[in-house]
Amino acid sequence: MRRLISAQCALPRIRAEIEIPGGAPGWLGWLVATGPAGAVVGVAAGGVPVPGEGEVYALAVADDSRRRGVGTALLAAASDRMRTYGAHDQRVELPAEEDPALPFYTHQGFSPLGPTRWSRLLS
Repeated sequence: MRRLISAQCALPRIRAEIEIPGGAPGWLGWLVATGPAGAVVGVAAGGVPVPGEGEVYALAVADDSRRRGVGTALLAAASDRMRTYGAHDQRVELPAEEDPALPFYTHQGFSPLGPTRWSRLLS
């Protein structure tokens, strides 16, 4: 299996969250993108932990599937879910100020709230 990179979420956390019966409050679950042969090429997770505020908990795309719209599609799907649950803002927290995912998020319209915290309006 190809490697998925996500500095935001470790595999033990993913395993624990998948096994939460009925999910946790505000948890909207995992979204999975697959390629033509059915292999996983990306994942996203998010929720609405505070009324009106969606949160991207993790977004990862396989190295060889980057720059092909997978991350954009996953973020759009997660955003749609968040809107359904009343979110009008969306936030993400990156592990470091110079995180490699920062250009992706700024291209998607996120603005800084602090050194590692970013936000955008969901229209």
